[in-house]
Amino acid sequence: MNQLGHDCFLGLGSNLKNPVAQIRTSIEHLHHLPCTQIIKVSNFYRSKAWGVTEQNDFINAAVKINTTLKPLALLKKVKTIEYRLMQRQLTQRWHSRVIDIDLLIYGTSVINRAELAIPHPWISERCFVIEPLLELKPQMPVDLIQKITQHRKNHQCADHLIKTHKPEISCLKPQKPC
Repeated sequence: MNQLGHDCFLGLGSNLKNPVAQIRTSIEHLHHLPCTQIIKVSNFYRSKAWGVTEQNDFINAAVKINTTLKPLALLKKVKTIEYRLMQRQLTQRWHSRVIDIDLLIYGTSVINRAELAIPHPWISERCFVIEPLLELKPQMPVDLIQKITQHRKNHQCADHLIKTHKPEISCLKPQKPC
């Protein structure tokens, strides 16, 4: 934990209604969360859909934030961004979406609850999460980095992702502390 709070990492994805714009708008909304500062944004990546593969390609990115919000409070705020502000619709799992924001890592916390698992249980199984996350957090716990290394080797992650955009986010200015 540093001066402000906990370093957290979020994964963002979209494959509807101009996905690059949806990711950027979501990041702007994250910037306005209370007691939260955006530290860094990864490059944007294009990837094939995961789970249900008969849909548009996704644009994915990762965001490093620092926050004093507790994990469940942060999750609630993120869900408000997804559903209220970005009009994400409840659909079947892994289907097309305007935005998906996953809480991947929250400081050094390990949480296993029905509504929230930290670290995110599928970090090490999704190239579209691994590559942007590694841009922002190259050092991870040994057990997680071993799983990630094995997945990257087995699935040739670099071959499945295309860097598409630099983040070009204007909201990386520090906010007032809480």
